[in-house]
Amino acid sequence: MDLFSFIKSNVSILDLIQEYATLKKAGLYWKGRCPFHHEKTASFTVSPHREIFYCFGCHAGGDVISFIAKIENCSQKEAAQHLVERYQLTPPPSVHFDVGGDTSKTFKQHEQYNAICKHVALWCQQQLHQNRNVMAYLHKRGIPEKSLKDFTIGYFPGGLMAVKQLLNHMRSHNILPHDLIEANIIAEGKSVLYSGFEERIIFPIKDHLGRFCGFGGRIFKEQDQRPKYYNSRENTYFNKGSLLFGLDQAKKTIQETEHVFLVEGYTDCIAMVDHGHPNTVATLGTACTLEHLKQLSRYAQVLYVLYDGDSAGQQAILRLTELCWQVSLDLRVIVLPAQDDPASFLIKGNSLDPLIENAKEIFHFFIGTMANEFAQKPLQEKVNLTRKCIDTICRIDDPLKQDILLHKAATAFDIPIEALKQERARQERPAYYPQEADTPPASDRTSDTDEPGQLLEKKIFCAIVNNVQLLTKDNEQYLVQYLPAPLGSILSYLKNALNAQGTLDFVHFFDNLPENQKHYVSKLLLESEEKVDEATFEQLLLQLHKKRWRHAVQEIKTKLSHAQDPQEKAKIMQEFLLLKEKMVQKNIENEGEH
Repeated sequence: MDLFSFIKSNVSILDLIQEYATLKKAGLYWKGRCPFHHEKTASFTVSPHREIFYCFGCHAGGDVISFIAKIENCSQKEAAQHLVERYQLTPPPSVHFDVGGDTSKTFKQHEQYNAICKHVALWCQQQLHQNRNVMAYLHKRGIPEKSLKDFTIGYFPGGLMAVKQLLNHMRSHNILPHDLIEANIIAEGKSVLYSGFEERIIFPIKDHLGRFCGFGGRIFKEQDQRPKYYNSRENTYFNKGSLLFGLDQAKKTIQETEHVFLVEGYTDCIAMVDHGHPNTVATLGTACTLEHLKQLSRYAQVLYVLYDGDSAGQQAILRLTELCWQVSLDLRVIVLPAQDDPASFLIKGNSLDPLIENAKEIFHFFIGTMANEFAQKPLQEKVNLTRKCIDTICRIDDPLKQDILLHKAATAFDIPIEALKQERARQERPAYYPQEADTPPASDRTSDTDEPGQLLEKKIFCAIVNNVQLLTKDNEQYLVQYLPAPLGSILSYLKNALNAQGTLDFVHFFDNLPENQKHYVSKLLLESEEKVDEATFEQLLLQLHKKRWRHAVQEIKTKLSHAQDPQEKAKIMQEFLLLKEKMVQKNIENEGEH
């Protein structure tokens, strides 16, 4: 057994993909929206019994390793090592395990960085429980012991002694000072080592897989004049524009409820979870990005935005309006009182339920906010606001939704609807706009051989894969020769595997296919659940023979029409008679001779 087969025999493709996408059972298969591109209809299909997946929108397909390689943007070998580490698999001695070269080095570096962050987080957690003042402050802020544990909240003490204690602790895990410096946990001063996290409450940040990858440090002493937050520096493994605090814990509930709450800060996220909303995530002190929305669209259909009730929070929501049309998410805005953030609102004993029920669809919120005090604004500002509103509405791909929002804008701005429609007609769609949500960019689409007129051949191929006994000594050579590309070459792989093993192990057969053919086979097998018995298969073969005979007759007619030499014509006719004799033996005659 090779490494890939070993991994697939120990990792369920359904369980794995459900960590990235929401799937629902549909007969033998599970279906959902594709995690690789943005779509509104469920074109992504998983076959648990075949251990394969395929998207009929972007044509991505393959097995569990292909899935990880694509979604984590890594090579097949890196994906294999990732799965071994993630599921703590122990390959038997007979299975060679070495990703080799630079890819192995990169993976080990990532693994080492995550390990450093994890040990620092656990050390800070120990320090927190040894400091009564910080514990009292956190409890006063309404953060219970359970949340401290669930989010691994910690404290980084100040002073040289604290740094020395950290260094000693890390050495016990074979982590040296220069490792901590490279990870930006500590820094070198003129004569001492220090940390920007000192005297701060530490909020460890994990990626969507639960790997520690960075920190947010918050001051808590009233006299502390430093910036309120100090975050890990961005690096290859820590990018604030693509990370969401709490996603690793929230994603399962998000999938179950199909909605997610987005807040701005760590304490807001923790308060939401503590008050019965475990499907909550937070940005890392930065504006919500398109990458954030793309990640959330893999798990949820509805996104509730809960930003602070002040003007800055409202402006952040307006910026989201310009992004949300690019993803398959229904964004709704929960409006908090102006003096509150989510944490303060909940700690006062208020319930979010009424606000959730009355949440505004983001475009309605956008128009309402834009129209606020519109009548009192100068003429040029009115023109600019109106054009910005129309420009945003034009980005929606549904003409009916556009018309509904234009009518709402006309009422809110007190402008005739015809004037807005005329302005919409003048605004051409810019060249930089992405393609429609259901059509992935050309660079993301797999080259998929799918010639028209091959339905019969595909049925024959799928029938054999589903029941290998249909491939016999009598028909195998004929089918390999006459099935069109790539079916014939793939069938040749299957024939060789069958001859070598005496039976067909689908996983082993699939493993030996080139990656592009894995995509194609995944597509064919997931397109149809049709069962073909032996009698039906014989009818399909008969149809193929007739089709081949018609093509042959047409080719001979063409050759005869171009042949000038009598000997050449006689040779062509001899070929025709030999072929006709074979067809007569198969009870196929007078097909295509007219």
